[in-house]
Amino acid sequence: MKKKIAITGGIGSGKSAVLHIFEEMGYPTFSCDEIYRDVIQSPSYIQKISEVFPECILEGKIDRKLLAQLVFQNEEKLAILNAIAHPLIMERLSQNMDNCNGDTVFAEVPLLFEGNYENLFDKVFVVLRNKEARIQSVIQRDQISEQSVKNRINSQFDFEDPKNEIRLKNCNVIFIKNQGDLSALKNQILSLVL
Repeated sequence: MKKKIAITGGIGSGKSAVLHIFEEMGYPTFSCDEIYRDVIQSPSYIQKISEVFPECILEGKIDRKLLAQLVFQNEEKLAILNAIAHPLIMERLSQNMDNCNGDTVFAEVPLLFEGNYENLFDKVFVVLRNKEARIQSVIQRDQISEQSVKNRINSQFDFEDPKNEIRLKNCNVIFIKNQGDLSALKNQILSLVL
């Protein structure tokens, strides 16, 4: 039976870095962000988005920055987008994981808890990082304002909120602390899998 492990955490926490370490170790890995980049190109998805968010379609394509700006300022619009995108992404992820070679497979799933998908996995690695470091990292990476990053953080599941503790315990969570040092992160991951 194939073991499926999700890697999640807030924006800018270092999920991709953790996924990359597992990839370097030879495990099959998948990223929901990469799957979304494919989904967003499909004519049927563009059609759905044009019906709900017509202002985000430019020259027949989805303007991702405009769409993000729109939904991260409005919970209702974010919920609509997630209801359209998440099932498509998770269906494709599930197929990819089932069809790959290997006994253990890792997937980076940014909105795992927001979409209630945590029980689809045998184990969940949650990457934690100092909030200020996360904000600065995303500002540099995405070239967006500090307020835009904070809006995204506020729209996400809070792994450090005590009210979420029981839910986290119920899905076999292991926390990975990312303090910004890649070699320390690698050592932590090696101790988890060896």
